[in-house]
Amino acid sequence: MKITNAGIEFLEFNEFKNFAVDYDLLGSVSLSEPVVDKNGNILIKEKVAIKENILKKLEGMEGNYIPSFKLAMSKDLMRMLRMVLSKAILSRIEDRSNEFIFHLYEQNAERMASLKGIIQNSFYSKSLALSFFRILLSHKEFFNHLADFGLLSLGSVIQKQYGFKMVNRFSFLAGLCADISVSKEGLYKQSFFGSSLTSAVNLSLEIARKLNLPEEVISAINNHGSNGFEIPDVVPATVNVEDLRKHQLNQDLLAGSGMEDDSSDDEEEAGEYADDTAAVTLDALKIARYIMENLKLTTDKEHVSEKLLVMFTYNAEKGLFRKDLADPMIDRFKEFDQAIKRIRTIAEIENKCKFPPSAWAYPKPKAAQILCKDKNYQCPWIVNGWDLRIISPQDPFGHIGTSLDVGTYPKCALEEELHAKIKYTDS
Repeated sequence: MKITNAGIEFLEFNEFKNFAVDYDLLGSVSLSEPVVDKNGNILIKEKVAIKENILKKLEGMEGNYIPSFKLAMSKDLMRMLRMVLSKAILSRIEDRSNEFIFHLYEQNAERMASLKGIIQNSFYSKSLALSFFRILLSHKEFFNHLADFGLLSLGSVIQKQYGFKMVNRFSFLAGLCADISVSKEGLYKQSFFGSSLTSAVNLSLEIARKLNLPEEVISAINNHGSNGFEIPDVVPATVNVEDLRKHQLNQDLLAGSGMEDDSSDDEEEAGEYADDTAAVTLDALKIARYIMENLKLTTDKEHVSEKLLVMFTYNAEKGLFRKDLADPMIDRFKEFDQAIKRIRTIAEIENKCKFPPSAWAYPKPKAAQILCKDKNYQCPWIVNGWDLRIISPQDPFGHIGTSLDVGTYPKCALEEELHAKIKYTDS
């Protein structure tokens, strides 16, 4: 499969067939060019809906035609692309190893219902959807980085209920595209601030303009490094813009699209357009950049919450970020810090088990009970007569602990220490 400026092209029949069937596109997509035999005779006309009978016809004639299948862009194909992209991005929240982003959205459960729509509708044009579908298929790790950046930017906005039209979409797109030019050789994993950020941003801006992103998004990308933040004792990435420009992905993105790039028919966000939309989008991206760059450098995962809380609060008080955006984020950092401390306490208590690793705090991450996962009834810490019945499988939080199967388990006396220490930790 090839992602081209004009759409999606397949050079093998089975790949084309599987794509159409797996994504439920039969009857709703057509080819932009005819399928011809080796003498140039037309077998399947362009702009004819691809249905099961056509696939069977092609399957029976395989080897007698030139295997080139170019899908014409359609509303159904756009719908599929947007669904696939949003699912891949939302999975970054569901991945609990992505701890801070998980916490950021877990604390806003009431907004999660609208999150899928915000992300899907952000891919409002053919060029935008195709470009990120290309990145998802060919550069998955880089796609995850861009998705995380977009989610951090959006996450800083949804902590407060703004009434501005498009502020959620613009904030997400700004984060999604801020690093779009730095995929080469994992450059995005390095630190970006100062001159390195300025150089990278210049090329990202070119790509953003090729994607016809809104001016508010382009302005945010252009200006989000202007506050001049630096990270002490860290050497920023060395950016050679001309080398980056020659990278194949950037070449593809800079080539733009030859299609008429009409926007989708989906409803826009509710609310009124406001002059403040651009300012909020800019500061959301500043916050996302600050968090992203500090997360890159944190090797001590156990103390990442403390570091982020202290550093972000300090810089917020110094006026680096808008107060209406910064204050709710500080609250999220405080909650995250408390959650990490709670998990540390739980792990310490579980480690006191006489038959390790049988002690299992339940349910994680806000455990209130401790049971014996391996049912060591000979242990002196078993509390007889208080067995716990688990009616659905329990997953661990992040990388902590193991899964717990359905069943009945004896209670552990370590629970008393859990109650005492968690109460102390939360006070």
